[in-house]
Amino acid sequence: MPGPSRRLRSSGARRPALFWAAVLLAFAVGVALGGGVLARFTTDGDLKDLRTKVDQLEQSNAALTDRARAADAFADGAAPSTLGRSLAGVPVLVVVAPSADRGDVAQISRRLTQGGGTVAGTLTLTADLYAEDKAERLRGVVDNAVPNGVTLDAALVDPRARAGDLLGAVLLSEGAAKAPSTGRTDALAALKQAGFVDFSGPTVPGARAAVIVTGGTVPGERAGEGQGIGRLAAALSRHGDGAVLAGRTGSSQGAGPIVVVRQDKALAPELATVDDADTVVGQVSTALALAQATRDDVRAYGTGVR
Repeated sequence: MPGPSRRLRSSGARRPALFWAAVLLAFAVGVALGGGVLARFTTDGDLKDLRTKVDQLEQSNAALTDRARAADAFADGAAPSTLGRSLAGVPVLVVVAPSADRGDVAQISRRLTQGGGTVAGTLTLTADLYAEDKAERLRGVVDNAVPNGVTLDAALVDPRARAGDLLGAVLLSEGAAKAPSTGRTDALAALKQAGFVDFSGPTVPGARAAVIVTGGTVPGERAGEGQGIGRLAAALSRHGDGAVLAGRTGSSQGAGPIVVVRQDKALAPELATVDDADTVVGQVSTALALAQATRDDVRAYGTGVR
């Protein structure tokens, strides 16, 4: 039986050769990795470079933070003289969007008062106002709540814009605040009962001007919310003596509500905007922008202004 014996011996002879070939191959790969790819991440020189870059970034960040604090300190100290009595005798409606920070709202209200104005009332918008699956219901509630003597702009198709037009019509007026009327209180009550707005007390007092406070960055999947807030604010600003849309840092980027206003050549000259309302500078700018808007001087403030 010579055949089988030769096959077994031949197979057995190949095994040590394959084994050592595998060992040598593994060793060669290890040397290559150690001297090439991995070495890039483990050599002292590269680690030093990385540490240097981290230190530089930390120093730059610290410098920017110091500058921001200095700017806020200056704005706080200069606010009384900057604002003066620019809002004296102006009752202001504060409209709070779902994403607004309550701290921002409080500080903006403080600056409005510091400029001589008064916060006539606060109206809170709910998340349902911007829910796509409730858009048609909102349209129906708005159209049915329009009081006698009020006509909404037929060109406003978006339900949020129509809601803003209605709110402006019943809450804002030029020269002097409107006295409460049955039609106005009924319209507000209908929106509140439907879950689209909220407010304390039986109704919201009238005002001459408005500040709409919103949040910051709006994720792409919630782009409709950013557009809705921008359109509501723009429609509301058609009424009264002036209005400002104030958002946090990031509100003038991507799907943010301020983008809607600033990129529209028809809206930008009508509605003042502030995109850093989470800073003292932005909060003072909001009051200043409103004072200017009441004098037909509409401006844009913030870090996102181009």
